[in-house]
Amino acid sequence: MHLRKLCSPLHTWLMLMSFCAMPCSAQEATAWENQASGRTSIAKLGTVHYEVGYSSAGFDHFDSEIVVKWNDNGAQTQTLYEGIYDKPPAKVWGSGPHLCIAMQACARYSDRCNQHVIAHRYDTQGKAFVALKSEKTAHRICRAPR
Repeated sequence: MHLRKLCSPLHTWLMLMSFCAMPCSAQEATAWENQASGRTSIAKLGTVHYEVGYSSAGFDHFDSEIVVKWNDNGAQTQTLYEGIYDKPPAKVWGSGPHLCIAMQACARYSDRCNQHVIAHRYDTQGKAFVALKSEKTAHRICRAPR
């Protein structure tokens, strides 16, 4: 008798969980149409592996994510960029103690594009890359993407 009373709510709960679990987990992992990967070297840190995943967001814009992986007393992973830009993939390279990222944003209905550069320094205590605030400084540190 108690089992019958419990069975109906349990059945409903299991159906709801199975219905919600598929769409919820599918949204967590983005399937990128394209990926570019490589590695670069950062002074005093060593090799940094990067992955640039990107997919069309429409109107010649691309949704992108840039993830880096390195070893600092254990495997480390960090997402450095999530957003939209044009003319993928973004370029990633090392410049001495800095990690550089360059991407382009184009004027609407035009091939005139501006290159945006983000320079990161490595924080050894936090074991994370930290973006420099000044894009002018980033341009000076990160001369030209390779």
